[in-house]
Amino acid sequence: MTACGVWMGRRGLVAVFVDGSGRTRLTFTLARTNEARWGLAQRLAAIGADLVIDEAHLPNESIALAAHCAGVRVWVVGPPLIESLRYAAGVTRGPPRASAALLARLVAIPWLRSHLRRLDPGDDPRQVQLL
Repeated sequence: MTACGVWMGRRGLVAVFVDGSGRTRLTFTLARTNEARWGLAQRLAAIGADLVIDEAHLPNESIALAAHCAGVRVWVVGPPLIESLRYAAGVTRGPPRASAALLARLVAIPWLRSHLRRLDPGDDPRQVQLL
């Protein structure tokens, strides 16, 4: 299973692809454009990779919605879990690629995957809840 973790950095969105055994296969920084987000979503769909994103990035980052629309399985990591894991791994102040790689590896670990939630169509971060 290939997974892609994304983390916002100073220069843009950092994406890290890892294979089923947790080895990093590709790392790059996306431009701050919707076209770049859509391109990544299409690449994820083409290779059958999952996307893993921090819940804190959902309101400001369009990659999750673009990937979901492209048919990609999107996993969302809640703040308490990702903060604890980043602290335990010693990457709280490290480069964004370390955090992105950490996210990408979560889906390969069954007991951690059980703490993630799938992005559903009703989870569009641009919608305002009325009730």
